[in-house]
Amino acid sequence: MKKSVYSLMLFDEIVERIDRLAYHQDTNRSQLINDLLADHLGISTPEQQVQKVIDQLDSNLNELLPVSQMTKNSSIQFGKSLKYKYRPKVLYSYEFVTDSGKKYAVLKVSSRTKSETLNRQFDDFFDKICRIEKQADFLVEEDVAHNTNHKFVRNLRDVGMVDSDTHHLSDFLTDYLKTIDQAMNVFFESDEQSEADRLIEEIYNQFFTRIK
Repeated sequence: MKKSVYSLMLFDEIVERIDRLAYHQDTNRSQLINDLLADHLGISTPEQQVQKVIDQLDSNLNELLPVSQMTKNSSIQFGKSLKYKYRPKVLYSYEFVTDSGKKYAVLKVSSRTKSETLNRQFDDFFDKICRIEKQADFLVEEDVAHNTNHKFVRNLRDVGMVDSDTHHLSDFLTDYLKTIDQAMNVFFESDEQSEADRLIEEIYNQFFTRIK
């Protein structure tokens, strides 16, 4: 959907109520008015579609990962502690960005440790899953994955595009995040690297089979 600037004359009392409601819903005046009009006309805006995906992700992952932050129509973040010495913190987030008028999901996974040794292990893990995805041709031209500064970033321009089928997208994003989380647990909990590599490959192969 394309957005344009319009000039409207509204009663001051209405604007005051709109601003209070926008504040409580963690949004802005323009977005709230847009949402209210879309609801009244039976139209689903891209922002509303994103919020449906975010709400479903919260529901799908509720028992596995606690939500640490949520921004209306924009992003959701999960936090966890690895079963590893020092109990390092890990953050997963899905952010929804706009490109050429269309919204798509970006997954970010980052460590919250200052240990150089542990951060090198995170880098090794992120490099490993990048290689697995590339070898399986899971990456397409529109999608980009990279590991930088102890952070795994996955732009899902193709497979993570937001459209009217929010349920299908939510299920895919849930499955993808669970796959990475399960692989991370294996990587950090296993004593044998070769066995960890085998299990991670198996976890990803099962994921690739499910999404075919």
